[in-house]
Amino acid sequence: MREFLTQRFSHFERSDLIPNESLKDAFTIFFAWALPAFLFVLWANTFYPEVEFYQAAISEGIGPNLWNAIGSFGLFAFGVAVIFSKFSTPALVAKQILSNTYAIGCLTFGLLVGQWCVLLSMEGMVWWQRGLFGITSGFLLVVVFSYNLAIWYLSFLVQNEPGRKSDFLVKLEHMHWVWRAAIGLCVALLITLIFISET
Repeated sequence: MREFLTQRFSHFERSDLIPNESLKDAFTIFFAWALPAFLFVLWANTFYPEVEFYQAAISEGIGPNLWNAIGSFGLFAFGVAVIFSKFSTPALVAKQILSNTYAIGCLTFGLLVGQWCVLLSMEGMVWWQRGLFGITSGFLLVVVFSYNLAIWYLSFLVQNEPGRKSDFLVKLEHMHWVWRAAIGLCVALLITLIFISET
């Protein structure tokens, strides 16, 4: 089985799957969205903690519903782009949706880290409570960051340069349509089932 899969996917190169230089763009986008959000939380809680509008905006930004909904649609679009890898439009649509989802995730992450710093500095917590809170919430932040970076990685797989399909999709379209359909349908159907179960 391993040899069979190796033969089918042997035409893929390391650069088709590993971002390398493109990873810099991911971190540039991350800091462009996360840093202002982080600073806003600190500013609002330091100078205007009584303003309900700011607190409501932070709470709504941290809520995962928007990221989950758009992310699910983006993953579905990724599956469609894999199935129809011979066409450029599905890849473009998937790229845009996934990129927007990643940006929203970066904004949410910045808000989360800001709230984490605010809660960690609150009075009334003993040292072991601060330690436990810091470790558990820190682990959750790493998980959230990894999930969001995975979304960016999928956008890289469909289009790593503006206006053209990625090398991954170009080589994928040379494979038999059964393989493309199997991979794309697995992703699309899985996301559809998860999304339906959440509604």
